[in-house]
Amino acid sequence: MISDLFTRIAYKFNRLGFYFYSVKYYYQDNSESQNKIKCLFRGIIDNLKIFNYKYGYYEYLEIPITTMCSLRCKNCSNLIPYYKNPCDYDIDIILKSIKEFFKCINNIVYIRVLGGEPFLSKNLYRIVKTLVDSKKVQRVEIVTNGTIVPTDKRLINLMKNKRVIVSISEYPFVRYNKLVELLEDNNINYKIDKMSFWNNYGNTKKRNKSEKELIKQFKKCNHICKSLINGQLHICPRSSHGTDLGVIKDNEDDYLDLLDKNLSISEKKDRLNILLRKKYIVACDYCDFATKKGIKIPVAEQLVPKKRNKKKS
Repeated sequence: MISDLFTRIAYKFNRLGFYFYSVKYYYQDNSESQNKIKCLFRGIIDNLKIFNYKYGYYEYLEIPITTMCSLRCKNCSNLIPYYKNPCDYDIDIILKSIKEFFKCINNIVYIRVLGGEPFLSKNLYRIVKTLVDSKKVQRVEIVTNGTIVPTDKRLINLMKNKRVIVSISEYPFVRYNKLVELLEDNNINYKIDKMSFWNNYGNTKKRNKSEKELIKQFKKCNHICKSLINGQLHICPRSSHGTDLGVIKDNEDDYLDLLDKNLSISEKKDRLNILLRKKYIVACDYCDFATKKGIKIPVAEQLVPKKRNKKKS
């Protein structure tokens, strides 16, 4: 009981940063049309709901839109190099999933659009436009490795929206100056996500941990990174991508199927809140994060192409 209490408290502290962002964004978006002091006070009070999911306030969601990538990172947390035939995820399923998700919530601080490399996707504009058009989303973040400079004028104009942020992952071997130049020339919000290390999640093999070990690991994990793939809302990218790849056994208790027509909106909300209170998920047994094996590793190490054996003449 005491352990569970500490876990809940730690999780709420983990969400504290999102709360401050939520207040900040509320003030930025509403202070011009409201009394500034009243606007700040309302932002502080209203956004306290983020600490209790029953109000439909959520902090964060990742939407992978493609498995295509311009890099092949050896220790990719989203398992992208494991995809043998990289492609865009079905746009109709993505848009339907987003629509159903919005029915289940009142507000979300961040939705991150990622891949793979999202600037390789032909569907990026439609997806970002759908998110930006919703008043329930405070900020839409496009996560890129900085290797691709977008040329779609519709997308570039859309990214000028103050609620869109381009997040560039800083990798030591990537020159992203051309992308930064484009963003600055068009007055597009962006940030450089500087990383001194990555965490090692390990391979996709089953570890056969005991239930006690799984519960302990899950408690140490921040489990902030909710991930939406193929209509399934998981509480972990390892779970969503691992299930999608078939390397992790499909477990219906570990995700919410937003496209399940047999579930009412009320039932989906209830299942989502139950999901967020789980003690561990199957994917924990396929992951080293928050364990002794989850050591710090170099950022974005690239896989070396296999050498082909030369045929003997």
